[in-house]
Amino acid sequence: MLYKNFFSGFPDKRGYLNPLDLETLINKIDIPNFNLRYQLISSSIDKNVFRGFHYQKSPFEQTKILIIHQGSIRDIIFPINSPTKSSMLEFDLEAGDVIVIPNNYAHGFYTKTGNVLLQYLMDKKYSPDHYSGFSPMEYIESLKFSTEPIISSKDMKLPKMAN
Repeated sequence: MLYKNFFSGFPDKRGYLNPLDLETLINKIDIPNFNLRYQLISSSIDKNVFRGFHYQKSPFEQTKILIIHQGSIRDIIFPINSPTKSSMLEFDLEAGDVIVIPNNYAHGFYTKTGNVLLQYLMDKKYSPDHYSGFSPMEYIESLKFSTEPIISSKDMKLPKMAN
């Protein structure tokens, strides 16, 4: 579920304020049995940062509500039981947008601008023992970046996706 321009901030020369009514957000999205348990803030200073493709295994699967506070990203999700390029859904998101990532999907994004600030709301806590993912390398190699993407060594070492 994608919600474009879900909220708008109040920018001025000092920066911005982004008011976000969590009760309104969660009621509008209407995810059955979603109980906010964990929050994560992601900051990427540079353009072309790639993070992903991540998910958590049972019993710690996380439904994620991703809120874009600043900047713009290309968001990529796909079902973990079908990790192929053809099963990917891609979204161009910018400040004010919200997307829901189901708990049976892997998630990744790359920053289209610098100074990206994201907020994740999740229904289960992070569990290092249940963390998993797929390497983004094949996906990245299929794109034409103006500069080399910035990727963590941890993400590069994840298992390859199916063909």
